[in-house]
Amino acid sequence: MSPRQELKKRHPLESLGVKMARRGDIRVERLQERLNPKVPFPHKHDFYQIVIVHSSEGHHEIDFTTYPVKGSQVFLIKPGQMHGWKLSARSKGFVIEYTEESFDKDFMGKSKLAQHSRQVPDHFKIPKGNHIFSETFLEMMEVEFQHQGDNFEMCLQSYLSLILLEALRISKAADRQLAENDDVISQFTDLVEENFHEQHQVEFYAGKLGLTAKALSAKIQRVLGPSAKEYILNRCMLEAKRLLSYSELSISEIGYSLGFDDPNYFSRFLKKNMKISAGKFRKTPPKKKN
Repeated sequence: MSPRQELKKRHPLESLGVKMARRGDIRVERLQERLNPKVPFPHKHDFYQIVIVHSSEGHHEIDFTTYPVKGSQVFLIKPGQMHGWKLSARSKGFVIEYTEESFDKDFMGKSKLAQHSRQVPDHFKIPKGNHIFSETFLEMMEVEFQHQGDNFEMCLQSYLSLILLEALRISKAADRQLAENDDVISQFTDLVEENFHEQHQVEFYAGKLGLTAKALSAKIQRVLGPSAKEYILNRCMLEAKRLLSYSELSISEIGYSLGFDDPNYFSRFLKKNMKISAGKFRKTPPKKKN
């Protein structure tokens, strides 16, 4: 499968890893065993992947943002995000993988952890002296996965819940985004993910949520930063960049797939946001597309 064709596929939990895991499982493995994945980079998953780096050198790219890898840090790759890394052979750390089905419906209030997963940023550094992301803590989680004793699923859920809650604390996402206690925000972001290919108008999403467009826009801007309209168009722009970089579709075909019926308008939309033409962006090396 060529790099451009990779965009069409979201690799399932079963396609990666050293030890087989099925959808709904929580897998814990050593980073040093996963440096060269079974599927080529760049690729995207249909599951969540937490990469906890204790020592390494190299870089990790997630959706056109390249992060230098040095020292202790965490990456959380969400379903649908395109990513790839190049890390040194001496890298040490852990890889944790799971899906929204990995949590019992009654665990922590009907899978609140899936909502936490969406709120954690793609990357943050581990503070010195942190215990949750320490090798000792993660080794205990690894033992549960490897030996699978009595109630190991609940134990893995508990470990993962602590990791996600600690990630929110470190990133201050719970303070910066009120989304943890605001269902409207999570409902809006979920609706955009489901409908952005066809629906670009705030009124559509406001109607689904039982709000006026003005009320929804005010809430989204207060919590997330960009306005509701900007959030929707930013999601379109991200998908356009993915398709320009990794698909064989023409620029007009990409526009049609994202709900832009006028190719000229779509080309102007891309140039306004990327500051270069779509053709030039497509020819730009990946590391310079940030």
